[in-house]
Amino acid sequence: MYAFTFKPLVKFNRIWFGLILLPLLCWGTYAQAISGPTLKNTIARGSLLCSTAGSLHTDPLDLQKPGSIAGFDRDFCRAIAAAIFGDPTSVKLTQLVPKNRFQALQDGAVDVLVRTTTWTLKRDTSLGVHFAATNFYDGQGFMAPKSLGVTSLLDLRKFGKTATACVEKDTTSAKNIIDYIKDHNLPIKVLEFNAFEELRYAFHTGRCNLYTGDRSFLIEVRISNVPVPQNYMILDDIISKEPLGIAVRDNDPQWFNIVRWVFNATVQAEELGITSVNVDDLKANGTSVQRRLLGADPGFGKDLGLSDDWAYQVIKHVGNYGEIFERNVGQKTIYGLKRSINDLWNRGGLMYAPPFH
Repeated sequence: MYAFTFKPLVKFNRIWFGLILLPLLCWGTYAQAISGPTLKNTIARGSLLCSTAGSLHTDPLDLQKPGSIAGFDRDFCRAIAAAIFGDPTSVKLTQLVPKNRFQALQDGAVDVLVRTTTWTLKRDTSLGVHFAATNFYDGQGFMAPKSLGVTSLLDLRKFGKTATACVEKDTTSAKNIIDYIKDHNLPIKVLEFNAFEELRYAFHTGRCNLYTGDRSFLIEVRISNVPVPQNYMILDDIISKEPLGIAVRDNDPQWFNIVRWVFNATVQAEELGITSVNVDDLKANGTSVQRRLLGADPGFGKDLGLSDDWAYQVIKHVGNYGEIFERNVGQKTIYGLKRSINDLWNRGGLMYAPPFH
């Protein structure tokens, strides 16, 4: 009888010991998972290292302002810096071309890649990077001189015309146009270039009469980088999905979470009606949901390794997603873009933030 009761007791104790030990082991694994060097190094350095792409998505007038780091993508760099330091100017911008952008991120030359980079399967799984968010939904299009006499690529075959397309190497645009030409049997030759300046020169000098890339970028190029803008047009074609994303190295879960939730905070703030103008009032007098986002709940920033008011700092200094969009590329800027699919989900767009609790 004693032997009978003793053996189950040992097994019972082992089971309970295992149940007690398992959460401790899991917590150790979890603690390791959320900690990483990027935040620590960024704080020690005193600034965020962020990618950029020259004047992309930046009103040329803003570049004339001393110390200006305006621009759609740049504002998300500023938002991350604001969340960490409470200061959107604590950021150093590095200009990157498509060919070296991922290597620069892998090598630590930048902490985060916010450079109109399309989120794809291969990039997300084979380059040592992870995409934390899509900050702009775009599509690949084409610009052509009006003298080409077409409004769509399909018109080339219809009117018996041929064309040559300029595209940057090492971009999704290059693969997309090659596939599209093949699938639609179009009379188009493709010329690939290593850098934007080479491509622009080729387009200006007539080596190619189609310029392909993200439509938002083509709108900027037409305004700022062709001799006579009214002599050029954006064609009707959109041949791809281009979810332009924010990427980080794939070895630092804590940093991935920071970047993802900083972006989400700009979207959530717009949905909740929180702006850079009313943020102070709503922090004190807003709804429970509004105040929670702005740091009213103790420990709101703990899991990210940030202060509880990190989202408040983002909105106060940079604004919500709608403010960022309208300020840089919206209908009152020289680019005149409509929100379209980049509007909030409850207004027919694709922008949607998970709950903040």
